[in-house]
Amino acid sequence: MRKISTLLLLSGFFYITISIFQISAVADALKLILMINNTFLEGILFIISLFITFTPLLGPVLGIIGATFVWDWNILLAFLLFFWPYFFGGIVWFLSNKNKIKNKKGKKIDAEDAEIIREWKR
Repeated sequence: MRKISTLLLLSGFFYITISIFQISAVADALKLILMINNTFLEGILFIISLFITFTPLLGPVLGIIGATFVWDWNILLAFLLFFWPYFFGGIVWFLSNKNKIKNKKGKKIDAEDAEIIREWKR
């Protein structure tokens, strides 16, 4: 149990850290695109970027713009920072589809469950 709570705490810390980087990059991209040099408006842009950052496609694209043009990051590193959830989601989707295909060839686990349910209904 202690291992799980430590793992959850550590993953939460890294998620918050990555989120701060992403929010800052989106705020810098908006500041660059809108050419704002006013401190008050920069604060408002930061609050707006809190919502835009987690918007699919718009947030990552603005974040990549901020990380590459404002922070002078390599585009590959910026891409990894903003598209890592899509990358891992794609891997999970691929592996789940691979298991479905694999189960169709042999006797399915679902078919065994269906047979058990039919026996219970009798």
